Parts: sequence; C-alpha cells; structure tokens
Amino acid sequence: MSNRAVFLDRDGVLMVDTNYVGHVDRVVILAEAPVALRRLQDAGYRLFVVTNQSGVGRGYFTREAVEEIHTLLDQKFATAGVKIDRYYVCPHHPEDNCECRKPKPKSLLDAAAEYGLDLAQCFMIGDRASDIQCGQSAGTRTVLVLTGAGQTTLAKGEVKPNFVATDIITAADWILRQR
Repeated sequence: MSNRAVFLDRDGVLMVDTNYVGHVDRVVILAEAPVALRRLQDAGYRLFVVTNQSGVGRGYFTREAVEEIHTLLDQKFATAGVKIDRYYVCPHHPEDNCECRKPKPKSLLDAAAEYGLDLAQCFMIGDRASDIQCGQSAGTRTVLVLTGAGQTTLAKGEVKPNFVATDIITAADWILRQR
C-alpha cells in the first residue's frame, strides 16, 4: 500500500457543517466530495478522516451517533468507489485538554505509525485553523478549503496553509499537481 495519504476534516469539507451534526438525518455530503476522493484514491493516496466531535463531550449526541454517521458516509462514498481507510475521532470537550483534539497532531502521527505513512508526502485538508495547525505540526502540507468555516478562517489570517482552495475538488486537483 501507499505511504501517501490525505487527511480530511469532516464537517465543512466532506459534508455541510450544520453545527453539531449528531444524526444521520442531518448529513448532507458536499456534491464534489465523492469525485475528489475518488481522484485522490485513484492516484494512490490513502484517505483518513480526522474530526473533532465535541458534541459527544458536551452531551449533545453519543459516540454511537458519530459512528452511524461514518457508516452512512462509507455507504455513500462506496457508491463512487471510495473507501475511507479510517476515521480518527476526538469525542472530548475542548476544555478536557486531550491529546487527540486538533490542532494537536496525535491522530496524524498515529495514522503514520499504524499505516507506514511518510507525513512529508501527505496532505491535510480542512476549513478551520485547527485543521491547518494540526497538519503543519505533523509535517504534512496543508490545504484550506473555503467551504464550511473556510472563508472566516481565511479572513482571520491566523494560519498560512500551503494552498487555499475554493472547495475539495480544487484541493484534490492541487494535490495531484504536487506529485
């Protein structure tokens, strides 16, 4: 298998961020996501979702609800021939100061160790400063998408990603040109 991967934030990147998505009925996959993921996968990139789900820690929904959403995503992406290698979920409240919450890079470092990834050959796509900081801390190249909270993140100027993309398909195209 490949030692290259793309790490993806979930809400705002793969699906519409409707604020604490805790039920499958609220999942709306961004139309370009399956196509973008298929392009990346076909080019030899492994795909990992890295998501902070503080709604679990806040008591808004359960870890099982998060897993149901990921099962639904797997089913929807499978129709496009896409397989997510693994979901890394931080279920903690931000004040818990855990090691798995982005911007800390633990999930990316764990994936690198578990799957033999070369993080210098990997990318992190996200719409928030914490996504970009996570990728940078792990040694990946980073892409800020302007979907989800991306416009606000860009306007704040808190991070300097390697690339700013209008959406995930533009992000995938840029990644594929980096080879």
